Amino acid sequence: MSLKATGAAGAQNTMTEQELQRARANAQINNIRMQPIRQLPMTLLMMWMVGNDVSIFSIIFVGMAVVNPLQAIAGVNKEFVAFEEDAEKDAQVASAVKLGKLVYIACCLAAFFVALIKLNWMELLPVLSMDWMSGVPPPYKEHVTGCFF
Repeated sequence: MSLKATGAAGAQNTMTEQELQRARANAQINNIRMQPIRQLPMTLLMMWMVGNDVSIFSIIFVGMAVVNPLQAIAGVNKEFVAFEEDAEKDAQVASAVKLGKLVYIACCLAAFFVALIKLNWMELLPVLSMDWMSGVPPPYKEHVTGCFF
Protein backbone atom coordinates (compact mmCIF):
# COMPACT_ATOMS: atom_id res chain seq x y z
CA MET A 1 0.00 0.00 0.00
CA SER A 2 1.43 3.34 -0.96
CA LEU A 3 1.54 6.46 1.15
CA LYS A 4 -0.44 8.39 -1.44
CA ALA A 5 -3.36 6.00 -1.18
CA THR A 6 -3.34 6.21 2.62
CA GLY A 7 -3.06 9.98 2.55
CA ALA A 8 -5.97 10.29 0.14
CA ALA A 9 -8.14 8.05 2.30
CA GLY A 10 -7.15 10.01 5.41
CA ALA A 11 -8.04 13.29 3.75
CA GLN A 12 -11.50 12.00 2.87
CA ASN A 13 -12.18 10.96 6.48
CA THR A 14 -11.25 14.30 8.01
CA MET A 15 -14.01 16.77 8.65
CA THR A 16 -13.70 20.51 8.49
CA GLU A 17 -14.08 22.58 11.65
CA GLN A 18 -17.48 23.82 10.48
CA GLU A 19 -18.73 20.25 9.93
CA LEU A 20 -17.48 19.23 13.38
CA GLN A 21 -19.21 22.20 14.99
CA ARG A 22 -22.40 21.40 13.08
CA ALA A 23 -22.25 17.76 14.20
CA ARG A 24 -21.74 18.81 17.85
CA ALA A 25 -24.64 21.26 17.65
CA ASN A 26 -26.91 18.63 16.10
CA ALA A 27 -26.02 16.13 18.83
CA GLN A 28 -26.79 18.68 21.56
CA ILE A 29 -30.05 19.70 19.86
CA ASN A 30 -31.11 16.04 19.64
CA ASN A 31 -30.32 15.64 23.34
CA ILE A 32 -32.38 18.69 24.35
CA ARG A 33 -35.39 18.02 22.16
CA MET A 34 -35.99 14.56 23.61
CA GLN A 35 -35.77 15.57 27.29
CA PRO A 36 -39.56 15.59 27.89
CA ILE A 37 -39.89 12.04 26.53
CA ARG A 38 -37.02 10.84 28.72
CA GLN A 39 -38.90 12.12 31.78
CA LEU A 40 -42.15 10.46 30.74
CA PRO A 41 -41.44 6.91 32.07
CA MET A 42 -40.79 8.28 35.58
CA THR A 43 -43.93 10.39 35.35
CA LEU A 44 -45.95 7.36 34.28
CA LEU A 45 -44.55 5.30 37.16
CA MET A 46 -45.42 8.00 39.67
CA MET A 47 -48.91 8.40 38.22
CA TRP A 48 -49.43 4.67 38.57
CA MET A 49 -48.19 4.77 42.16
CA VAL A 50 -50.54 7.57 43.27
CA GLY A 51 -53.58 5.68 41.98
CA ASN A 52 -56.91 7.10 40.88
CA ASP A 53 -58.11 8.21 44.30
CA VAL A 54 -58.43 11.92 44.90
CA SER A 55 -56.03 12.78 47.70
CA ILE A 56 -53.68 15.66 48.39
CA PHE A 57 -50.62 13.74 47.17
CA SER A 58 -52.25 12.66 43.92
CA ILE A 59 -53.60 16.17 43.28
CA ILE A 60 -50.17 17.72 43.84
CA PHE A 61 -48.41 15.20 41.63
CA VAL A 62 -50.91 15.33 38.78
CA GLY A 63 -50.98 19.12 39.06
CA MET A 64 -47.23 19.19 38.56
CA ALA A 65 -47.57 16.75 35.66
CA VAL A 66 -49.98 19.22 34.05
CA VAL A 67 -48.02 22.40 34.82
CA ASN A 68 -44.47 21.25 33.99
CA PRO A 69 -45.06 20.58 30.25
CA LEU A 70 -46.84 23.93 29.91
CA GLN A 71 -43.93 25.71 31.58
CA ALA A 72 -41.50 23.85 29.33
CA ILE A 73 -43.44 24.95 26.25
CA ALA A 74 -43.38 28.55 27.50
CA GLY A 75 -39.60 28.33 28.01
CA VAL A 76 -38.71 26.54 24.78
CA ASN A 77 -36.58 29.46 23.58
CA LYS A 78 -34.52 29.35 26.80
CA GLU A 79 -33.65 25.72 26.10
CA PHE A 80 -32.28 26.50 22.65
CA VAL A 81 -30.68 29.90 23.35
CA ALA A 82 -27.20 28.36 23.28
CA PHE A 83 -27.57 27.65 19.56
CA GLU A 84 -28.59 31.15 18.39
CA GLU A 85 -25.05 32.14 17.48
CA ASP A 86 -24.46 28.95 15.50
CA ALA A 87 -27.87 29.28 13.85
CA GLU A 88 -27.02 32.77 12.60
CA LYS A 89 -23.82 31.46 10.99
CA ASP A 90 -25.12 28.19 9.54
CA ALA A 91 -28.48 27.62 7.84
CA GLN A 92 -28.41 23.88 8.56
CA VAL A 93 -28.03 24.51 12.28
CA ALA A 94 -30.85 27.07 12.09
CA SER A 95 -33.17 24.51 10.51
CA ALA A 96 -32.08 21.90 13.07
CA VAL A 97 -32.92 24.35 15.88
CA LYS A 98 -36.37 25.04 14.41
CA LEU A 99 -37.05 21.33 14.01
CA GLY A 100 -35.70 20.70 17.51
CA LYS A 101 -38.10 23.28 18.94
CA LEU A 102 -41.04 21.67 17.16
CA VAL A 103 -40.11 18.19 18.39
CA TYR A 104 -39.56 19.57 21.91
CA ILE A 105 -43.03 21.15 21.89
CA ALA A 106 -44.56 17.93 20.54
CA CYS A 107 -42.90 15.92 23.32
CA CYS A 108 -44.17 18.40 25.92
CA LEU A 109 -47.68 18.13 24.48
CA ALA A 110 -47.46 14.33 24.71
CA ALA A 111 -46.54 14.62 28.40
CA PHE A 112 -49.39 17.11 28.89
CA PHE A 113 -51.91 14.76 27.28
CA VAL A 114 -50.73 11.92 29.53
CA ALA A 115 -51.48 14.16 32.53
CA LEU A 116 -54.91 14.99 31.09
CA ILE A 117 -55.65 11.28 30.68
CA LYS A 118 -54.72 10.75 34.33
CA LEU A 119 -57.06 13.59 35.33
CA ASN A 120 -59.81 11.93 33.31
CA TRP A 121 -59.19 8.58 35.06
CA MET A 122 -59.41 10.40 38.39
CA GLU A 123 -62.74 11.82 37.14
CA LEU A 124 -61.56 15.40 37.65
CA LEU A 125 -62.17 16.54 34.07
CA PRO A 126 -65.70 17.67 33.24
CA VAL A 127 -66.33 15.54 30.16
CA LEU A 128 -69.94 14.48 30.70
CA SER A 129 -73.05 16.63 30.63
CA MET A 130 -73.75 15.53 34.20
CA ASP A 131 -70.56 17.31 35.29
CA TRP A 132 -72.11 20.63 34.29
CA MET A 133 -75.52 20.08 35.89
CA SER A 134 -74.79 22.20 38.96
CA GLY A 135 -74.38 25.24 36.73
CA VAL A 136 -77.67 24.70 34.91
CA PRO A 137 -80.79 26.02 36.62
CA PRO A 138 -83.56 23.48 37.00
CA PRO A 139 -86.30 23.77 34.41
CA TYR A 140 -89.42 25.52 35.63
CA LYS A 141 -92.63 23.78 34.81
CA GLU A 142 -96.01 25.23 35.53
CA HIS A 143 -98.52 22.88 36.93
CA VAL A 144 -102.03 23.86 36.09
CA THR A 145 -104.54 22.87 38.63
CA GLY A 146 -108.12 23.17 37.79
CA CYS A 147 -111.31 21.35 37.60
CA PHE A 148 -111.89 18.52 35.27
CA PHE A 149 -114.75 19.06 32.84
